[in-house]
Amino acid sequence: MSRRPPVGLVFAALCLIWGSTFVALKVGLEGTPPLLGVSLRHLLASLLLFLIIFWRKMPIPKDPLAIRQYLTVGLLNFSLSYSLTYSGTQFIYSNISSLLWSSVPITTAVVAHFVLPSERLTFMKGLGILIGFGGVTLIFTGYGLGKSEHLLLGMLLVMGAVLAGTWPGVYLKHRPARANPIVLNGVSTGIGGLVTLGVSFLVETPSRMVWSPLNIGIVAYLAVFGTVLAWVSYFYLVNHIEVVKLSFVGFIAPIIAMFMGMIVLGELLPPIVYLGAFLVLFGIFLSDARRFRRILFRKSHRAAALP
Repeated sequence: MSRRPPVGLVFAALCLIWGSTFVALKVGLEGTPPLLGVSLRHLLASLLLFLIIFWRKMPIPKDPLAIRQYLTVGLLNFSLSYSLTYSGTQFIYSNISSLLWSSVPITTAVVAHFVLPSERLTFMKGLGILIGFGGVTLIFTGYGLGKSEHLLLGMLLVMGAVLAGTWPGVYLKHRPARANPIVLNGVSTGIGGLVTLGVSFLVETPSRMVWSPLNIGIVAYLAVFGTVLAWVSYFYLVNHIEVVKLSFVGFIAPIIAMFMGMIVLGELLPPIVYLGAFLVLFGIFLSDARRFRRILFRKSHRAAALP
């Protein structure tokens, strides 16, 4: 009988992986054109995910709704959003990129208010969103404004990536995925990788890619760990822990990314940026405080029932 991996170990690995990807892609950008890096990462990830799909004999839905979902996730998330993230991170610190990405729950709450009747903004959600956007503003002013056009451009590109990456999640909640999550990601990463590769050949010089062991290793790491293993771990945890507990990944990963940027790349930030990061994370917590209270103030009779 096969033993399941410990949930705590999988959770810690997921936080560490997602916290390390920003440092890895920043290092890889030194010798890899951004769009080419995105396409190589996702094409390799798609290949590996399809190996899992065929090994487990998972069905691949081909109805019109499933195809729209593949295209939405592939084009908006794995192509546009990742391309903007890679392009923007060329000009800014990796930990700034990760902190801006931590605002996804806030942008999602705003978009969901207009699309999902069950996700209307409440007073606490609205207050959390205002605080979160205040934190993003502090990050912009503390790091980018008045210093360099390239810094501001990089931050705007990453925020564009956040907005592009917000819609697929809301759309899939509005129209639940027809495919198994691994199938959805396998097909979507393939679409995103192929489209981005075509754009790369149009606007970049692929020959500028430095095929060094370091760059090849980074592409492989981001594909195998940052995409395949991360998403397989995520969906494993979805089935084994409460969603509220899983949402803490969104708090822990940016903090790991921030410290990894400082330690590995020497990315020291002004104090106002740390304040902005705190406000973003606090805004996320406040906007979903009811769910987090289930973790922090669990009823005693439930605890007593545990073996």
